[in-house]
Amino acid sequence: MTITGADERIHAVEDPSEHWSDSLYFNLWDEESGLFLLTRIAVLPNRPATTAGLIAWLGGKPAYAYGHNLAEAPLADWDDLAVAGLRYRELEPLKTWEITLEDGANRAVLQWEGFTGVVDYADNRQPLPKPVAWGHYEQSARVTGQLEFNGHSINVNGAGQRDHSWGFRDWGGLQEWHWITGFLGTEERRRSFNLFEVVQSDGTRTVNGFVHDGGDDLMIVGAERKTNETGERSPTNVELQLHTDGGRTFTLVGTAHGAEVPVRPAADGGATVVHEQPMRFETDDGLDGYGIYELLENSRR
Repeated sequence: MTITGADERIHAVEDPSEHWSDSLYFNLWDEESGLFLLTRIAVLPNRPATTAGLIAWLGGKPAYAYGHNLAEAPLADWDDLAVAGLRYRELEPLKTWEITLEDGANRAVLQWEGFTGVVDYADNRQPLPKPVAWGHYEQSARVTGQLEFNGHSINVNGAGQRDHSWGFRDWGGLQEWHWITGFLGTEERRRSFNLFEVVQSDGTRTVNGFVHDGGDDLMIVGAERKTNETGERSPTNVELQLHTDGGRTFTLVGTAHGAEVPVRPAADGGATVVHEQPMRFETDDGLDGYGIYELLENSRR
């Protein structure tokens, strides 16, 4: 399929399951200030429910968290959707989004402006499993703006990732996933990547993702990953080889860069834990930068 501006909206419900959802996710790194931030809003129309959250790290330490849940699906669409003090707004389809936060003295105004294309994961050789999403695309972006958390004022000029998923998000229907994103280099020599490796309940492994390099968005066709973890399954370091179309291979090493935050995404708590671990990355051809390693595990499997 070809992603168009219409896909930036909430998608029609195609299944009666309570796991049907439509979600937007954004993250950012600002190297100068040491800020890492991620935020997600998910609409679950069959429950109905809406969940919204934001987590920020400063200097590798969790510094601020915001969350709000609704027992309803909002009437608004993704072009301008607010859940309490957290608001997502589309400024230009497939290109620019604004996120604002109003939480007393904590506030933010941030813009994501894509520097890659909108990469449709249906174009990968292997589709994402349905317990993850029926549709999914990602985009790397330049992120600018201002925020203030707990008395810290920051002018943001960094990089980030955004994604849009719709369909099932059956957290308990998976064994694990490894969603790893990084932003490396400078404006003159910029690279970004996303690896989305999923292990389903029956052990089936799928690999999706892309590498942006030299102005091109290259689909990942295969990957080798070696991760070291703590006893609680927080990633401490990772070695990656990402094989893309065109016969190219990108080799990276990532090391934990700050404290991991465990998140339980299921409404009832459940057995699913998503470990959010900021990382520092280095490549074998001289680039370095930052990103996030998101490791999902189901402890009952």
